Amino acid sequence: MMMRGTTLILAGAALCASFAFADGSKNAELQLAPPGQMVMPKRMMKVRWDNGRIVPATPWIELGDFAPAGPCDPNEVLVFDHFGTDADGNPIGGTNCSSDFQPSSRWYFGPTYHNPYWANDIQTLVNAQYNGGTATSLTHAWFWNPPQAEPCIVLILTTEQMDAECQDVHDVFQNQPLDGVVLDYGTLAAGTGYYYSPVCLSAIGGIQLPATPADDGDAGTELLGGYAVIYASAFDSSTGTVTYATTAQPMLWSMQDAGDIGSSTSLQWDDDTPTDGNHDPAAECYDYTFQVCSNPPRVLGGMMAFWVTPSCQPNGGDVDGNGCVDDADLLAVLFAFGNTGSGLPEDTNCDQVVDDADLLDVLFNFGNGC
Repeated sequence: MMMRGTTLILAGAALCASFAFADGSKNAELQLAPPGQMVMPKRMMKVRWDNGRIVPATPWIELGDFAPAGPCDPNEVLVFDHFGTDADGNPIGGTNCSSDFQPSSRWYFGPTYHNPYWANDIQTLVNAQYNGGTATSLTHAWFWNPPQAEPCIVLILTTEQMDAECQDVHDVFQNQPLDGVVLDYGTLAAGTGYYYSPVCLSAIGGIQLPATPADDGDAGTELLGGYAVIYASAFDSSTGTVTYATTAQPMLWSMQDAGDIGSSTSLQWDDDTPTDGNHDPAAECYDYTFQVCSNPPRVLGGMMAFWVTPSCQPNGGDVDGNGCVDDADLLAVLFAFGNTGSGLPEDTNCDQVVDDADLLDVLFNFGNGC
């Protein structure tokens, strides 16, 4: 389906008084997919939302068959996990479901369901210090079922303001747009497939995460940060036009299974009633609370995880970085005591405040490396 430009893709809709519940027809279709297969992008491009369309922020970066997987380096911190990922970006299982809930399996709505444009919120990141930070790696997963081999392009965009209550106009990118990335996976084979992709974003300098939550000044509406994903078979960077993939949908996982790394509400926007490039709040804003485990009900959502390289690295009390924890480090912490902010060398534990914890860190490590 050829979309009539990205204005249509990301358009808002009228006010709504209620939302659709996923325990209706969607619940009847919910099932476990077979284990996934890792696939890496052949090239990527950083994009931004500008004056009603998606425009390139970098040229295409060719990655070939050797695309670096995320996370890019061991210093990265997993700040949001609606994927259920291990340290290498691969899917792992939960511990609160029945024994047949396989570690690498994920939920989906059957091989014929089509949802090529969806959006979810970021209620919190793992720590407020990462709000508004740069995601240096991400991992996402989707189900792919074209009738014949088809190019696969995935657009992932972040936003500062997203309606997370279905009470206001859903303009994901009209108010506070951030960054995005276009990932080109080349041509994927026909037939069903659950794919996941741990992506290092260093080639484009990362993408900005929202400074959640956002305040829209309306006590009746909660606007959080969020992200939107589009599955396409073509993307024209000169016009911002996309062609929807023939049959695609996000794989689903529960935030609780990720060890509470960040948080998300129970709502997700899907473009499925009908698939027309819009999100209709009366029919396409779903409550994703499902009884997929014995108890309690689980909140599912499209699979996505973000990593951030922190500006501060715990230094074990070696404030000046000379390899020796000594009087100079102790004096540095004492003189900076009470200071707050990010990237302070005296903030030995990186909690953005120089306090007793940092002083104790120096004292407990005093003499190390000397």
